[in-house]
Amino acid sequence: MPDRVTIVIAGLEVFGRHGVFASERELGQRFVVDVELTLLACPGVGTDHISDTVDYAALADEVAAIVAGPPCDLLEHLAGRIADRCLAEPLACEVAVTVRKPHVALPHVLEHTAVRLERAREHVYWLGLGSNQGDRLANLQGIVDALRDAGVTVTGVSPLYETAPREITDQPAFLNGAVRVRTPLAPRAMLDAAKRAERRMGRTGAGVRFGPRPADCDLLVWDGGVWRDEALELPHPRLVERRFALQPVLDLDPELALPDGPTLRDAAAEPEVAAQDAIRWPDGALG
Repeated sequence: MPDRVTIVIAGLEVFGRHGVFASERELGQRFVVDVELTLLACPGVGTDHISDTVDYAALADEVAAIVAGPPCDLLEHLAGRIADRCLAEPLACEVAVTVRKPHVALPHVLEHTAVRLERAREHVYWLGLGSNQGDRLANLQGIVDALRDAGVTVTGVSPLYETAPREITDQPAFLNGAVRVRTPLAPRAMLDAAKRAERRMGRTGAGVRFGPRPADCDLLVWDGGVWRDEALELPHPRLVERRFALQPVLDLDPELALPDGPTLRDAAAEPEVAAQDAIRWPDGALG
């Protein structure tokens, strides 16, 4: 099981001017903030480099600046602004923010009032779809439906292309497409959802690698940059070599670039890639 690392900032005290009443804005008071930021991964566990984790000192400074900054009527809104900043960290997965107001004008004896907000970061993935057995269009639509059933939000579907098989050429032509999805799932969990979708459409994992198959659902790119573990690499290591994968993604997002800078459009323009057959398929579309 991979490490699960949570960065904790506890009891951060900052003077601020938040509250509904004019007196709270005018006089201000002390606020106390707790942050628990869970990471998708933490290479720093192994590397011992600050660049491979979240710098909690820098994060604490920015959280303090939010609390000391422009006033909010509600602690809920203030907690949301803090959560947004925390989830902007590239390694962030989910965050819990507690904002406490130790001194509150209520006719009761109490220690403090507080708001606790929990929020998960949503990620964007681009998935490549393929099929060359059975009813290819129905198989691809079945993958999309299975992803939706898993709670993944599909935000874009590409046109479809008929493409020639590559590594093993003695097999039927493929029907290929791509979808853009939004989900709080981390890469490994998203991979599991993709593999379940394949199995639902009849792919068993048996047979020859690169051989005929009713369903392919590959993670190609995501908005989190580079991801590498024993089961998954993002961006997909062969994406830039395959027009059947590149072209549908480009139809969805023509300006999409890889983490190291080159755009997918540049990769698709390479002569060896541009020469590969990818014929726009007119007989149906994904919904």
